[in-house]
Amino acid sequence: MGGTSVEDLKPGDHACLTFSDHDERLDIVAAFVRDGLGLGQKVLCLTESVSEAALVEELVGRGLGIATAARSGQLEVGPSGLFFAPQGSFDPAATIGRWQDQIDQANREGYSGLRVTGDMCWALRPVNGVAELMEYESRLTRMLAGQNATAACQYDRQCFDTLTLATAADSHGMNVTAVTYHDDALLRICRQHVPTGVRVAGEIDYRTIEPLTRALAEALALDDHIDVNLVHLRFMDTATAGVIVQTALGLTGGQRMNVRCAGMPWEILAALGLGELTGVTMTAVRHDD
Repeated sequence: MGGTSVEDLKPGDHACLTFSDHDERLDIVAAFVRDGLGLGQKVLCLTESVSEAALVEELVGRGLGIATAARSGQLEVGPSGLFFAPQGSFDPAATIGRWQDQIDQANREGYSGLRVTGDMCWALRPVNGVAELMEYESRLTRMLAGQNATAACQYDRQCFDTLTLATAADSHGMNVTAVTYHDDALLRICRQHVPTGVRVAGEIDYRTIEPLTRALAEALALDDHIDVNLVHLRFMDTATAGVIVQTALGLTGGQRMNVRCAGMPWEILAALGLGELTGVTMTAVRHDD
């Protein structure tokens, strides 16, 4: 099963959203929420690994104007465990019933559809019936087909074992992951959805100029205002810093670039005069931001 971009999800889709780290997960979830609200859908976010308040704060921090949607009830944020195992046990049939209830309610309330994303880390707790989870996922895929609803189940690659992840992928209609340009033990370059841009984490040097160049070019093709997220970049050499500067020099018209970084990357990019270029903003961050 090939990967699908979160922006391509549509009613009837049941996606397995796998992620490698906290920022990657929240970025994809933010895009899922943004698109649902923009389409006039009812959006339900079920969380387990972060608190409801923290999730709302993260969505707002990524630029989502969700206050009105939250007040009107278009956006609801709640605990995953309460939806999937309300009495401390997991009942697939009852959960499927809750799905149908949510779909019917969204239709009655006049929304264009229902969009739900659930943090599946609740299944790591000792919950009765959790052995039936993958059969439930398969049933949900069949149940959602043809329905005016979209689902994205979040599976953390750092928490679930390889077999569970593989079975989860097979049980869903599709797999959603970050668009990745480079990924190894030292460096990860991937597309950032909210705000549109590129996220670079780890250590980067001249050997990975090509994927960095491609990532930046594709980001600018998607949006005239891009965010270059270097918050978790520990090391960069002048060659890769030069790629970012050259990209900035090529900005035209109303194109804008915001570069967020700290430490060595900040010092190198500032020394090369990145912040003085037209259309560029450099934002200093702390490593715990």
